[in-house]
Amino acid sequence: MAVVTSIDPAHKSRQTTTNSGPCFGTMETHGTSREGTETSETMGPIKKKETTWKDFEAMLESTPLFMNHTPVEGEENEVLEALRTLKFEGNGDEVALNLKDHGNELHSQKSYSKAIEAYTQGLDAGPTDISLRISLLNNRAACNLLLKNHGSVIRDIGVIIALCVKNGLSVPAKSMYRAGQSLIALERWEEGRDCVNRGKRLSGQGEEEMKKWDKLGEEIEKGIRRMNEKIERLRKEREDKLELRKAILERGLVIIDTPNPPDNPHPVHFETPSSSSSEQTPRSLIFPVFLLYPQHTQSDLITHFHEETTFEDQLSAMFPPSLTAQSGWVPWDEKHEYWYGNLVIYLETAQKRLLKIGKGLSLRQTLSNAIKEDEKVKGGKDGIVLRDGLLSFVVLPKGEREKEWVERFKKTRDKR
Repeated sequence: MAVVTSIDPAHKSRQTTTNSGPCFGTMETHGTSREGTETSETMGPIKKKETTWKDFEAMLESTPLFMNHTPVEGEENEVLEALRTLKFEGNGDEVALNLKDHGNELHSQKSYSKAIEAYTQGLDAGPTDISLRISLLNNRAACNLLLKNHGSVIRDIGVIIALCVKNGLSVPAKSMYRAGQSLIALERWEEGRDCVNRGKRLSGQGEEEMKKWDKLGEEIEKGIRRMNEKIERLRKEREDKLELRKAILERGLVIIDTPNPPDNPHPVHFETPSSSSSEQTPRSLIFPVFLLYPQHTQSDLITHFHEETTFEDQLSAMFPPSLTAQSGWVPWDEKHEYWYGNLVIYLETAQKRLLKIGKGLSLRQTLSNAIKEDEKVKGGKDGIVLRDGLLSFVVLPKGEREKEWVERFKKTRDKR
């Protein structure tokens, strides 16, 4: 594609033309007016400005035909501005076609948002040519697909389908394909499946196109399977949650959930059934349990306290067996008061009853023994509190320290 640069000897003005379209005006040099006449007869010959290869190369790059980038905001380009004004000259179809071509240029430069603006302006020009309107909508949908504006893609394809049905035209296969891609992205699987089935029936498609439709269909079927698996998993989780709450209430626990519960990575859950268990086998619960040592402001969290195990099982593994033990003492017990045989356990019920627990009892027996019929209480029962999914028990050494703590607890409780 040739570029011819010449100097008009009569007007001494430089002109640049290409064989791809009309000349958009002249570029004036010093000493000439816009009409090409000299401003003074006495000025003498005009010295020609030398043009280097670098200047020529820059001029080419600023000409739309040879531009390799879109001008940044604020950057002036007279030739490009002249082209832009031409977009809006002519009737509706001509303006729309100019804007479509401009949008295609922007699309090729990956300026997708600007291309969308151009296609939208083309549609706003009100073209009467149905094929042109469909082409503008299709191109705008292609840009929105690249920008992941999937709702916009589906809306434009919907208009295309309506125009085609109204005017007895076949829906473009690429339009349906883009709609299918966006429906997949939005996980609208059933609509996507319908789109693929309709798209495959469109005429004028070869073997390669059919392979693309098949691949899209496979992706949709995988998505439907994932969706069904998710639905089943959520259903099972809801059922398990209801069954768990029912089991907790059956054990006489009083459930209290606070607005800001602590992080609890080990919530109450059912024991995993063994392979030999049947569906009729009662399922045991496993609780997270706090053991509190108020005299030292210390605590332990037993993350998996099986309800059929005893406090003896837990405490004997956590503390020394006797006062004479050489190891196993916790760092904060400097007086060596916390050894298994010297420990007692207390619990506080929802109605502030203080109960002493036998270490030989299982957790489930302890929960059952704490239940008390009480008509004054909501639900008609008092029992151990499950606060934010956690049980709490107080562990004390026998003797004076135990007595002091019990008296202090009762005094505080009676003031409430």
